Formats: sequence, C-alpha cells, structure tokens
Amino acid sequence: MRFIRSAIITLFITGTISAALPRIAVVSIDFDEFAPDSVIVGEVIDKLAESGRFQVVELGDDSFVDTSPDSLLSSLRTLSAARGIDVILAMEILYPEENDRTVFRNDSLLTYRTVSVDVLGRFYSSTATLIGTIRNTVTREEILPYSPDTYRLAILSARELASRAVLELFPIEVTFTASDSEVFTIPLGRDQGISKGTVMAVVASSTRIPDNIYEYEYLRSRGLLQIMCTEAGQSTARLISGRLVDGGTVTAIEQSAPAILFLEYSGLMMSVEPGTGLEDDIAEWSNNVRLGIETSKWGLSFGGGVTAGGLEHSSLIGIDLQLGTRIPLSSPSFGLRLSAGSELAFLMQDVRSNLLSSSATAVSVAAVADVTMEYLFSGHLGFQIGVSGVLGTAADSWTVREYSGNIRDAEPDELYYTELKQGPAGIHAGLMYFIF
Repeated sequence: MRFIRSAIITLFITGTISAALPRIAVVSIDFDEFAPDSVIVGEVIDKLAESGRFQVVELGDDSFVDTSPDSLLSSLRTLSAARGIDVILAMEILYPEENDRTVFRNDSLLTYRTVSVDVLGRFYSSTATLIGTIRNTVTREEILPYSPDTYRLAILSARELASRAVLELFPIEVTFTASDSEVFTIPLGRDQGISKGTVMAVVASSTRIPDNIYEYEYLRSRGLLQIMCTEAGQSTARLISGRLVDGGTVTAIEQSAPAILFLEYSGLMMSVEPGTGLEDDIAEWSNNVRLGIETSKWGLSFGGGVTAGGLEHSSLIGIDLQLGTRIPLSSPSFGLRLSAGSELAFLMQDVRSNLLSSSATAVSVAAVADVTMEYLFSGHLGFQIGVSGVLGTAADSWTVREYSGNIRDAEPDELYYTELKQGPAGIHAGLMYFIF
C-alpha cells in the first residue's frame, strides 16, 4: 500500500513538469458536527494557491459534504468527475481538547489550562484513492481564568496543515544530468511551482546496472542544493553540501530547510570588579562550551544555543537567539555566516561569608554579533571558527539567601566579584553537523 501511494504521488508531481498544474479542491466533511466553515476552507485554499503547485477549484456550496463515512468516497468521485478535479483535500476538525494542571509557584497554587485543536486532512485522487493523511495540532496554554478562542486556533491549525501537505505529500521532484560545477541549471521554474530559496536533496539515480567502473562513479552523486533564482521553465541552483559527478543522472526532491547542529568552545572577555578587599578591576577570560542549532533557508539562518562556563568562583548559563545570513564562498565546502541577536545570561558566584546559605545570583542581557567561517570536510560533518562582539549590561546586583531564609542583596565584602560584564569580544571554534 505504501508503494502504491508513493507511486501515485510521484506520478502526480512529475506529471506537472510538462503538463498544466493539477486541479485541487477543498471540501469540509461533517462527521461529528464540528466542521470547517467557509472561512477556514478559504484560508486553506489561499495557502494552497500561494504554493504555485496547484490550480485551485473553488466549489462554493459544494465544498460542504454532508454524508456518512460509507458514502464519502462515492461523493468525492462524483464531485471530481463533475468539476474536473485531480486532487481533493477533505478536512475535518476534531473536538477541542482541554486539560488543566495545577502547579505550586511563589507560595501560590496556579492552574493552567491547555487547549488543543486538531485538524485532519485526507487527500484523495479523482478516483477517490487515498493519497495521504496529515493531522496538525495547535496548542495554547494560559493561567485560569482562560477562555480560549478555539475558532482562531482551528484557523491556524488548518493553515499549518496546508503548508505541511505541500511539502510532505506533494514535494517537487525532478531528474536531470549533473555537472560538477558549483552553480548549475535544473529544468524546473516558476511555472512548476518552484521558488527562490527552495532546498532540494539530490541523489544519484540509474535505470540500469552500470557496465563499467566509470558508470559506477556516476552513482556517487549526493548532496543538498538551494535554488538561487528562478525563470519560467528553469532555475539556477547552488550545491551547499555534498558532491555531484559530471555527466551522471541525479534526482532532486524538495525538502524542508536544512539545519546545523554545533558543539564548540567559546571564549569571551569579561570586565571584572572584585569585592571589597580584593584586587583592583581586571579583565578576565571566560571559558565556555556552547551547544546550538540553526536552520538555513532563503540564504537566511535562524537559531540559538545554550552556553555554560565562567570564571574562577563564578559560572554562567546563557541562552541566545540569533538571525543572520549564510553566504556560500566556495560550494560546497566553505561558507560564511553573519548573524546578530541577543543573549540572556544567568550568573552565579561563590560567596566569601560563611553566614550565607546560598551562592550569589544575578542576570544580565547582551546584544551579540557574530562572524563565522564554516568548512565541511564531509557531506555532513564540518568545522567552524569565528569571532563575536558582545555589548551587554553589567551584573552588579547580586541576590543571596541567609540561613534564616531571608533573601537580600549581597554586600561587597561577601562577594568575589561585585560586578561582571560580558564583552566586548570573544572567539569560538568547534564541530558542526549538517542535518538534511
């Protein structure tokens, strides 16, 4: 069954390359009296039309199929024949689910309510053959009293379902002859629904057993490409990972944005003001470890990471988010990433007084700018090194707890550092793994 379904999808998509766009329609089924209305159907139609992959057929009142599950397929076949439809998306909204949980926080009991709205989509061919099924959930949580707008959540869930379906069930697929250049042309363009920034996985393909060692070499093509610009019937692509063998036949299929997982050493200068009776102000070097992830699409990168490290008698945990651009310098090995964002750091240090029962804690906020050079020495694994600029607030208000339970601000003679400030510069280096 899975093979038949995959064959139907592949035949459906590859047929769009040389023929007119397939005609798709959206219907609302009402099995449990909680069905998508005209607004939700319209939102899904708009989302499918934006993809450029379909010719959307608006059915009007025929969008609302009021029938039993047993006669649904017969109704869809009749509708497809009457309106010339190639694919039908049958949508159903499941009843919202509500769950309450109570937590103890700041000497109070708080009750949170979680509300989930599920939208189920079934895609059928013109003969009412099931092509695929997608279920999408939107969840929101608030402190009681909370009156959720389940209708708005249903709209969001339906739009997300349409976006996922385009990529998961109807990805663009094309076969062409590869070249070993960094930038090359593929026979797909705007008329086939492809757009700038689209990411495609490429793998060698062959219709027969190779006759000699040279033809076996053609099967080594594998990698990831990204569309740089599009025309009506063709596009220019750049290889961002892997290797293509000149003259070999390859198949490229659309997928979601690639991601980069990295683990690195991060060193940063910190301005230090010692506590009373200690040395004068100095600049210390903070040694840290950073674990992060970033996605890349349309030449942009977005992600963040968690940093842990610190100085003698002091430690920090930082959480950062960054947005930037990834520039291929020499595909697919070298790339340059420019990014900027913000970081929230939680700092902790030992105390010098034995009258205190806790360490001293503080919080600082910083703006971060980063320049990183990437080098992939395999299809997925690589090395990165870069420099950072940091402009942040000083952590100069430290909180401690006494043995009596009293929480107060720390005195200068109780601390090793009365002030810690990140910046202005740092370096980082480590391993990266390209996920696609």
